[in-house]
Amino acid sequence: MNQIIRGIHMFVADRQKSLLDYLRANHSASVADLSRKFFVSETTIRRDLTKLERSGYLTKTYGGAVLAEGHNSILALEARQDIEKSEKSDIARQAVSLIRNGDIIFLDSSSTSLALVNYLNKFTNLTVITHGLKIASGLTAYPHIKVYFAGGLITPRLYSCSGVLTCNMIKVMHADKAFLSPRAIDNSFHAHCANEEEAFVRRTMMEHSDQTILLCSSKKFNSHAPFYLCSLAEISTLVCERNLDNKWTDYFSEKEIRFVH
Repeated sequence: MNQIIRGIHMFVADRQKSLLDYLRANHSASVADLSRKFFVSETTIRRDLTKLERSGYLTKTYGGAVLAEGHNSILALEARQDIEKSEKSDIARQAVSLIRNGDIIFLDSSSTSLALVNYLNKFTNLTVITHGLKIASGLTAYPHIKVYFAGGLITPRLYSCSGVLTCNMIKVMHADKAFLSPRAIDNSFHAHCANEEEAFVRRTMMEHSDQTILLCSSKKFNSHAPFYLCSLAEISTLVCERNLDNKWTDYFSEKEIRFVH
């Protein structure tokens, strides 16, 4: 009997390891897909996901899971879209209030900027410059928005262009506002990205716009990522889904940064 129990435990451990390997390769998966792949019930898969989430390996989403984001990890865009969906929608609704008809704006390739696309249909005169493939594609549904795509080297699964060609196109344009979403903001009031090329493109957007607006969920504060983007003192506005503690709001007041939440 003990041998049977040990065998079952080994089978569970092997399945969970294989499940995690699958997520590392694909970044996200639905419960239904995992159930079919591993020939077990959806209830069993949900138990596996709960255990792996408690161990810090993944984040459960509605109907599935995504790989946990580490400081050095770069998740596929589809996976990032499944994380903090409601927070990103809240941020997007707040951010759209900062845009006016006639504006020229930069949008980075982040999943938060992609959420903003859904709220731009009310504008009748807007120019958007982006290096995000899905963002550019989504904006083509709005005939009154003029879209410029900063093409270059396409990064697989990020649906994003980067490199010299992308930055050169950005450098010959100028925007009223740049909407950027960093990976992390550390305790020293510095914003960071997980990808070196993405940080460089975002920095170029900052240098060629009148205002920089950071779109950042509260979970990104007091955290780290490997590539420096900017000091918060360089931005004009920060948009978050909720209020923050006094450490941050006092800094925003001191540096005259508009805080929208």
